[in-house]
Amino acid sequence: MPDRRSQILDAAAALIAEHGFTSTSVDDVIKGAKLSGKSHFYHYFKSKDELGYEVLNRQFERFSERGLAVLREPMIDPLERLNLFIDSVVALQAESGGRRGSPFGNLAAELADAHEGFRVRIEAVFERWASQIRSLLWEARPQLQDDVDAVRLSRFIIAALEGAVLMTRVKRDMAMLEGIAFDLKRFIAMHGRDALVVPVVRTSE
Repeated sequence: MPDRRSQILDAAAALIAEHGFTSTSVDDVIKGAKLSGKSHFYHYFKSKDELGYEVLNRQFERFSERGLAVLREPMIDPLERLNLFIDSVVALQAESGGRRGSPFGNLAAELADAHEGFRVRIEAVFERWASQIRSLLWEARPQLQDDVDAVRLSRFIIAALEGAVLMTRVKRDMAMLEGIAFDLKRFIAMHGRDALVVPVVRTSE
């Protein structure tokens, strides 16, 4: 049984994913979390913004545990880890038929221009994500061509995945994400010293 704070965060995350942060009110969260009143909400969170920041942090931690963890797996070849991570993004989206979208991309699109607090925190989330990919690319440097820029490549990988998730949500077709994931893995493999470092096998059309 989740504790009261977790109930609030779960309810808020679901509402924000469906309606956006701006359209989600404290009253909506109270109703979704089945609280008896606002006093319970404000016992755990000082404001709606503070709740939103916590939801963002929690989403990233879950993403880190489920998806990014494979990037740090020392027993698997670095570039193969990257392929597995891309596959995990596809699998996560497949659970909702491609309709879930990215919590980070969704919030960035909604709030980056209108809410400085969220803009700064979302930027930090993307940087934490990019830093883990950069670390993996640095580990894989003996397999990569000498002119590979790990900073630029890590940003490109994130941009490709976030864009693919967005396009898949709009089109409501997982084949979109699967195809882009395949092309992204092939693009990364092209940066190998012999361009055949990481074999890519397409599993679906």
